[in-house]
Amino acid sequence: MTTAGNSHGGNLTVLVVDDSAYNRKMIKAMLMDMGEVDSVQAVSDGEEAIRTVMTKPPDVITLDLNMPRMDGFTFLRWLMRNNPLPVIVVSADGGEKNVFKALDLGALDFVVKPVRYASERIVDIRDELQEKIRAIAGKDMGAYLNRLKAKKTVPRPAPPRSAKIVAGDQPGKEGILVIGASTGGPSAVQRVLSELPEDYPLPVIVVQHMPPVFTRQFSMRLDRNTALKGKEAADGDMLEAGTVLVAPGGYHLAVSGKKDRVVNVLERTDEDRFVPSVDITMSSASEVYGEKAIGVLLTGMGNDGAEGLHRIRKAGGHTIAESEESSVVYGMPRAALQKGGVEEVVHLDKIGLRIIELTRSATGLKNTRSGGTKKP
Repeated sequence: MTTAGNSHGGNLTVLVVDDSAYNRKMIKAMLMDMGEVDSVQAVSDGEEAIRTVMTKPPDVITLDLNMPRMDGFTFLRWLMRNNPLPVIVVSADGGEKNVFKALDLGALDFVVKPVRYASERIVDIRDELQEKIRAIAGKDMGAYLNRLKAKKTVPRPAPPRSAKIVAGDQPGKEGILVIGASTGGPSAVQRVLSELPEDYPLPVIVVQHMPPVFTRQFSMRLDRNTALKGKEAADGDMLEAGTVLVAPGGYHLAVSGKKDRVVNVLERTDEDRFVPSVDITMSSASEVYGEKAIGVLLTGMGNDGAEGLHRIRKAGGHTIAESEESSVVYGMPRAALQKGGVEEVVHLDKIGLRIIELTRSATGLKNTRSGGTKKP
């Protein structure tokens, strides 16, 4: 399966699907301001969107979820079965469960509307929306959708009880795994963590570019869908083996402590571009854990994580960047590679196994295995 459309040389076509006439007008105006965009068509529901896609498939679609006649979910199901195209969900705040459902159906990213009703504040999303349009327009959806389908339809066997992992006398202090991601990250992070066993001996921190509230929902999904324990990080949380702490949206997360390793939630500043910042978390992990830190940078736009990954490598830790082949957006991994912070470039489907191998090397594990499922 491939998309219609092109790369970022110009002449991009966009379809806006939103039941609010005011929002359609404003979003269209935002997109027509982009030099790369040649045309924008706007429709009010999924039925009109299907007719448009069948007539002239766009390079990218912005999609509201709550619409009359045919809602965004029904349209997404049709689209991904019949003519897969890159989709950005444009959702009202408070609809985090709906957004994750849309991501499960094949949407690549989302932008949160400032308010739930038509308002002039819709212009607040202009820069974010334009940036994400540039990042995913014309993306080939085939490999991404195959990964989503495989995740849902191929159950993982329960890990054998005889393969107990032993990490030493102080599990949780033997090292740390820090994963950073942005666009396309939720499914990529879950894919990697689903490979790790229930008794994985290191604490895990995930920094996913998401707004407040969404990170809590994301941590709950990781808790349900992987063998590890997942929670949104709070200030002072202990770093414990087999527990995934997700950096809270709207804040940064740093690692501190010598005897007791904890995380600190830090306020953002007006100058911060990426919140939460992968750089801040990885840099602090390199200072506390040194050569026992493992840094993994997955799909995403921009350059967040390049400096942090470089610091982990400079401290003697292990660093992995997702390959261009498997990335939804190769911006963050490419920036880290150019900066010299990448020790290995690995396809997403193999990163989990590689993490287990590196963990064994870093901690002297007696036995390791790949794979794991949440206990019923």
